[in-house]
Amino acid sequence: MILVKPMKKMIILFLLIFITASCGTKKTVMETEQNSYYPINNENAKFKYVNSDAFVYHNDLSKKVQFNNKTYQVRHIRYSWGKEVETFYRMENGNVLYYDTKSDKENIMMPKKPVIGFKWINSDKSWEYEIIELEAELETPAKKYSNLLVIRATQLTNRDQTKLAEYLNYYKQNLGKVASIGNGKLMTYRVE
Repeated sequence: MILVKPMKKMIILFLLIFITASCGTKKTVMETEQNSYYPINNENAKFKYVNSDAFVYHNDLSKKVQFNNKTYQVRHIRYSWGKEVETFYRMENGNVLYYDTKSDKENIMMPKKPVIGFKWINSDKSWEYEIIELEAELETPAKKYSNLLVIRATQLTNRDQTKLAEYLNYYKQNLGKVASIGNGKLMTYRVE
C-alpha cells in the first residue's frame, strides 16, 4: 500500500508534464523528397503487353550517375525480347526530373502538385505532356483502379519514329505508373 500512492503521484506528474509539453510545442514533420505519383528509388514493377506474352520490367538500381553536375537515380528497363535500357531520374523540390540522353537535356517527368490542364514540353520540343485527369478509373486484366492521374503524351515531331503519336499514361498515388493506352486501346498494364 505504501508504494501505490507514490506510484500514482509519479504517473499523474508524468501525465501532467507530457500534456503540458504537448500543448506548448509544435509538431515538426520532416517531409522526405518524394513524388507520390512517380516514386523513384523503389520501383520494381512488371508490365504486361496486352494480347501478347511480352513483358517489360522496371527496376530501380542502387546506382547513381551524374550528368551536368546533377546526380540521377538509375532505373533499369528490361524487355522480354532482350532489349535493355537505363533511364535516369532525380527529385528537385518534389518534381521528378528525367535526363533525356537523346537531347542531352533534363525534362520534367511529373510535377510535385499535379493540376488538371497543366502542360509542359520537353526540352527538345519533341513531346508535349498534359495532365488531363486526377480521378480517372481504369480496369486492367490484373486490377481495377480508381483515383488515377492521367497524362496525355503527344509527339510533336517524328523524333521517336517507333512510337505512337499519342499515349495516355495512368498513375496511381503511392504506386506509380499502372497502365498505358495508345490508339484508344490498353497497351501495357502493371502486373506486380
